[in-house]
Amino acid sequence: MTNLFLLVIMLVSVAQAQQSGPVTLWIPIVQSSPPTVAGYLVSEQNDALVAVGITSTGNVIIAGNVPVLAGVPETVLPNGGSGALVQIAADGRTISRIVRVASTLSHAALASDGSVVVCGPDGLSVVAPDLTTIQWTATPGNVVRCAIAHDGRVAALMAADRMLLVYPANGGIPRSINVLGTAVHDIAIDATSGLVFATGYTQAASDLKVAFLRAYRLNDGELAWQRYGFSASVVKGAGLTADSEGRRLVMGADGMLYMAGFTDGGNSIFTHDPADIHRVLSASELIKFDSYNNPFNLSGAKSLAWYGRFDPATGTLLRGQWLLTRLSDGKGNSISIRGLAVAADGTLLIVGDTACCLQGRSGMQLFAQTLGGYESGEPFVLVVKSDFSQRLLWAALAAPGATAGSSPAVAAAVTSDRLAVVVNLNPNSVNSRALITTGNPPFATRPGGTDGYYVTMPLNR
Repeated sequence: MTNLFLLVIMLVSVAQAQQSGPVTLWIPIVQSSPPTVAGYLVSEQNDALVAVGITSTGNVIIAGNVPVLAGVPETVLPNGGSGALVQIAADGRTISRIVRVASTLSHAALASDGSVVVCGPDGLSVVAPDLTTIQWTATPGNVVRCAIAHDGRVAALMAADRMLLVYPANGGIPRSINVLGTAVHDIAIDATSGLVFATGYTQAASDLKVAFLRAYRLNDGELAWQRYGFSASVVKGAGLTADSEGRRLVMGADGMLYMAGFTDGGNSIFTHDPADIHRVLSASELIKFDSYNNPFNLSGAKSLAWYGRFDPATGTLLRGQWLLTRLSDGKGNSISIRGLAVAADGTLLIVGDTACCLQGRSGMQLFAQTLGGYESGEPFVLVVKSDFSQRLLWAALAAPGATAGSSPAVAAAVTSDRLAVVVNLNPNSVNSRALITTGNPPFATRPGGTDGYYVTMPLNR
């Protein structure tokens, strides 16, 4: 609970006022903290969650492919099927309704006004903030990632041909942008800078992948700036031969652009200026404070993660940081980022899956419970201070007495005081995997199969 005080100045009677002046009273007001709830979306069949958002009223909106949930009201929009938006009330414990918006969903994104863009094999739709009306629909083909700007413009990434489409706020004919490279993994859009962004990699040589980050102007589709994307000869000439990829992009609530990347070793382009491979990043640009963000003592190729904050208008890297795990003998090990979100003050929320082991994994506690044992590919939640100087939370999610391997956390959302994360729990042959539950969730046990899971809790700084 947080105690606030309301300053009230009351003027007493004229006679008293002449003698003593204004009287100041301090009246305490009690403001509730966001709830902490973790539980499943239990259905009779497999679930596959793809995105999560938090509305201005505190509702959690989860997007995914969700079969019928017993006892939960449903709204079926045109062409609605298993692709659905699940609305969870601000208390975190009540599944208010399911809105079926597509046959299948691959991704979704929540706009600042509460509208939602959803996308998948059938194309994309923008759903109104009330979640009962489709504002417009487009059917360009299979859309694997989508993003929506605060002015309503929408970006869509086509699966097959690395085509980026940018739609006007009310739909209509999109602008097509051909993104050069071997694979495009993610996109973002920013109305303030007037740019749309794409990241992925180019197979620059048979033995070298090189990440790229590009910005295109919304008004004409032309390239505004490029970061990374160096040629194989330049990268090899600099001695930076670890494969690299751009994996995730997001516009933070602070107005900055964030990228999460992959590299198979510390000898990577992410150690250098993304605009000038010959300049090594300074200690104030590439932030290291312990062995979990400093890639040394690596044995063989490891899938390390990296994330950075960029000025969206210029592409300047403002801050970057490594992320890796450590084995019991101290050797560096692998971790993958699957989703990230950023609060208005720059606090980062990062999720994904990991190999052994997170810092302090043995005996780790969460929600006053001791977590179950490690298993490869378990989900993690990481909160990083806005200046990248501290990890505020770094936790696995295995239930006590269980494990949670091969079950990535796939998406995240954050506000000024709250975070939300979704996970797809994959069963093993003995059905012994489980995720931690707390706070009287809708469902604390799971029936089996692939189960969607969510956790929402206060964002503590």
